[in-house]
Amino acid sequence: MGVRRVIKWMLIGVAAIVLLLGGLVFALFRTFYPSPPPADFPPAADAATAQRQDFEYFAHYFELNRTYSSAARAQAQQMLAQYEAQAGTFSPAQFELAIASMTALADNGHSRVHPSGLPRRHNRLPCRLYRFADGYYFIRARPACTEILGAKLLALDGHPTDDVVNHMYRYFGGPRNHYEQFAAPFFLESPELLNAAGLASAADRVTLHVRTRDGAERDVAVVADAPNPDAPGVSGVELLSPDRFESEPEGWQPLLPKDAALPVFLREFSVPFRAEYWPADATYFAQFRSNEDEDGYPIGKFVERIEREVREHQPRFVVLDLRFNQGGNFTSTASLMKRLPRLADSIQHVYVLTSAWTFSAGNVSLALVRDRGGKKVTVIGEPVGDRVRTWAEGGTMQLPNSKLRIGFATGLHDYSRSCWGESGCFWVMYLYPMHVPRLDPDIRVAYAFDDYVNLRDPILERTLQLIRTQTTQR
Repeated sequence: MGVRRVIKWMLIGVAAIVLLLGGLVFALFRTFYPSPPPADFPPAADAATAQRQDFEYFAHYFELNRTYSSAARAQAQQMLAQYEAQAGTFSPAQFELAIASMTALADNGHSRVHPSGLPRRHNRLPCRLYRFADGYYFIRARPACTEILGAKLLALDGHPTDDVVNHMYRYFGGPRNHYEQFAAPFFLESPELLNAAGLASAADRVTLHVRTRDGAERDVAVVADAPNPDAPGVSGVELLSPDRFESEPEGWQPLLPKDAALPVFLREFSVPFRAEYWPADATYFAQFRSNEDEDGYPIGKFVERIEREVREHQPRFVVLDLRFNQGGNFTSTASLMKRLPRLADSIQHVYVLTSAWTFSAGNVSLALVRDRGGKKVTVIGEPVGDRVRTWAEGGTMQLPNSKLRIGFATGLHDYSRSCWGESGCFWVMYLYPMHVPRLDPDIRVAYAFDDYVNLRDPILERTLQLIRTQTTQR
């Protein structure tokens, strides 16, 4: 009878624990991953009704997105009232910029109209820009635009490039360098959006003032391609590789030759995770271009591989390349990042490489390594694309008629201290306390256009220089 009672109480205890955990998970998802309300509107009979309905539905964004300051929310709500009164007068591009201007006031990298959808709704030049440390350059083009492949963009319709970038920032917000790297090229490449913002004289073409690779300056009039509903959803970083990326249409010419001897961080761009041991420098190199499972590449297996190979090779140095890690699920690598500086007794130093593409979960990885490694960790490269205190989690709402997809954020992340007790503090962060005062690199090294065309990686070169100096000083 006693044994039965023990078993009974054990089962009750297990059931209680399961119910408690289930309740916590339910509460977590309800708090930080809410579903937007249904868009219950009758079919819109005209453009005015469609825009009015979209504006009315957008009002829910102020409930979903928790990143607004009180003043910014009040300003955005005032703008919404003005826009609603003007419904029907906006072109599709003007309407999108109106929505973007209200989300940008949240000043948060996760709270935005998704820019990767812009080319599906608006026209775009037949050439692609990439921001290097010294400006915006054309690094991919179709035949209509190959004459300026490799040229630097100096102005559009008489407006200096920097002025255009500054003006369009009001439609994105968040960390400035992340905007310049990630979103600004989408704006610069769309005459329709620039025209809606008052920066281009026509909606279907633009005159570009460029400096070609021979140093000559010239004006080139370029007609935009029509919107492409099937445009690949690329972020822009994929353009660095001369390889054709998945779903890229035929006819695009990269600046670099396809047989170029690429630096290691640009090789095999379709592979999201890369690792190798360099015995000559006693260095283990690991690159994360994502922080979650990708098609055919489970991140858990890669983490296991790193742990196994570090113990096998016993490197003195580890180079963790997070330059293209735009985020995902930070818990998938959190355990590794906490232990990486001491994963093997042989490890003397860890170097973390960063850029403006390092974002979201990529920054959590950086913060965990820096926090746990202390003086054994040096961060090298360009500043990351987010702040030490930021908002993430959340989800996406979609406007019923325009189909604009807008990200909202619900969970506060603070890598400098615990946000315990603060409204919106993401509960999972309690499991990963960090005390990192900043995410800035310890050693700043820029990546310029000349580095790209000359197949150099100055950030890794500086890292290896430090490693070899440490080796000779032993």
